[in-house]
Amino acid sequence: MRNVCVTSLMVAMLGGAVAGQEPIGPAGTWAAKLDSHIFLVVTLEAVPGSTGHFTGSLSRPQHFMTSGVAFSEIKGPTLQEAIVRSSVSGNCVSFTTQNPRDKNDETDFQLCQTEARRGTLKSNFPGIEALQVSKENGSAAVWTEWDAGRSYLPEEGFTSNEEMEKIFAADQKDRQESSGKIDWVVVDKADAARRAATRTLLNQGKLHSGEDFQRASFVFQHGDTPEDYLLAHTLAMVAVMKGQSSAIWISAATLDRYLNAIHQPQIFGTQFYIKPNAPTTQEPYNRALISDALRRQFGVPTQTAQEEQRKQYDVEQAKP
Repeated sequence: MRNVCVTSLMVAMLGGAVAGQEPIGPAGTWAAKLDSHIFLVVTLEAVPGSTGHFTGSLSRPQHFMTSGVAFSEIKGPTLQEAIVRSSVSGNCVSFTTQNPRDKNDETDFQLCQTEARRGTLKSNFPGIEALQVSKENGSAAVWTEWDAGRSYLPEEGFTSNEEMEKIFAADQKDRQESSGKIDWVVVDKADAARRAATRTLLNQGKLHSGEDFQRASFVFQHGDTPEDYLLAHTLAMVAVMKGQSSAIWISAATLDRYLNAIHQPQIFGTQFYIKPNAPTTQEPYNRALISDALRRQFGVPTQTAQEEQRKQYDVEQAKP
């Protein structure tokens, strides 16, 4: 495939359709999505009388760039490349497509079926991660309304992790004063166990959705080391990148907490420190670096509103 550069690989793909009954095995229509939009379509049609040979096509936008994970500068028209060779090994179909504009321009792919209707598609370009593909019912077409000025991430097709949801719910429940004062010794011990469980999910690659990463960010925000807060900030950025816009606030709060943990002033003003017999404080706090207009973009109150909040904490502390 042409138009490939070293740092940003320009690759290409488009749409096909399969009518009638759903084929058995890998035959059928497979689609890869970026942010819920179909980016690439592979159609596989078994060659009658052959063993493990397929015809079909691969469809994709004519132009795009990728860092290996994210895709940008996606532009049409849709280009359809015919499958000219194929072979089967285990649950994987290896096939070669041919550029209709240049018969000498061929690209090798491998589609591996991992479940009845799920699989992965990998090209022979180094550094580009395999795309998750799903088997479609009937036809599918490549989306054409791409915004060439933004980046898109592959849709992994996973729902939010139930275990992560339970961990987050427990984290929040422990911070609700439902009956009397919170026993922070007990909560701290539970927090450590929740961080360990969340790290296991992260290491096993079981977190996928923006909601998953937002929840994980809150869990590590309740850690006790600078590394916990820095990881929480990283997780919040992943959540935002995956479309979880509500995670923008925790991205600011985690950065503030990390800065304070390494003895640097916070910059958004999300952190309040309450001490017995002393006024509530936000110090150290660099109030000049971030404007109130920029704070709003992160869902953070203005400095005036923060001061009102600080005074309210003092009023609550003074209550018997």
